[in-house]
Amino acid sequence: MYFFVAMTVMSLSFVSCSSDDDGGGGGDPVLQNSISAKWEIQDSNSPYASFEFNKDGNYIVVMRDAGQQQSKKLSKGLMRVRSSAPDNSGLSPVHFGTYRIEGDKIILSGFGVMEVISITNEEFTFSFTLQSTGETNSYVASKAEEPIASSSRTEMLCRTWNLNNITIDVSQLSEEMINFYKAIYGANWQTEIEKLFNKDLNGAVVLFSRAGTYLVLYDGEEGEAGLSEWKWANQQETTLYYSWDNWNDDWSDNIVTIKELKTNSLVIQEGELLYHLTLKK
Repeated sequence: MYFFVAMTVMSLSFVSCSSDDDGGGGGDPVLQNSISAKWEIQDSNSPYASFEFNKDGNYIVVMRDAGQQQSKKLSKGLMRVRSSAPDNSGLSPVHFGTYRIEGDKIILSGFGVMEVISITNEEFTFSFTLQSTGETNSYVASKAEEPIASSSRTEMLCRTWNLNNITIDVSQLSEEMINFYKAIYGANWQTEIEKLFNKDLNGAVVLFSRAGTYLVLYDGEEGEAGLSEWKWANQQETTLYYSWDNWNDDWSDNIVTIKELKTNSLVIQEGELLYHLTLKK
């Protein structure tokens, strides 16, 4: 199963944040630490399921029907294969972008404006004006649990990343497979295959959070979104699980290795594929 895969379906055999508890609101300027969390709206009549913010200045808004759509016929892999086929189009209705705080207002770029009515460690009451229609409604949201414990590695991972390129770890391929690719692509087979993987990256964005959110924007901030979940797979925090189906699939097979985790760079390996990311500016 693949955590990330190339953006187009290819016939290759190997392809198939934290938050703080500082209060705010009450007429005081909103603090970024106050809102840096995932906030869930329990009202089933709300078109929004959750609003999530991180300290990199990014927001994720998940629409109410995202869960149902996300479970439909997902491709496997850290980064799902995209295809024009109708039965492979179950991308979640997710809105992503940058936000800024102006007094008691939170401006979600390209989406709308939240006005804070009150905020505590556990509850967030606000009005929201949708940019496209001008419609304003009030909502009460509860802070979601943060199943990912805080640690130095967790804090480094739970950021917003740009996926820069994909490379192949040749040591993970059998001699038979290497000869197979040489026969198709010639002596420079590795370079040619990596070109195929990288030609459609188009500034893909990846986000992890302590709420267990794993988000992929396939064409940068304006692209389609894939929404998943993640959690550490070992105490050393060098491997992690991911699930595209809320852990209903055999997620023990969905495991990847963190080959490098630094303040500004991240390398993830799944099988023979290495995904190279840098911190989004």
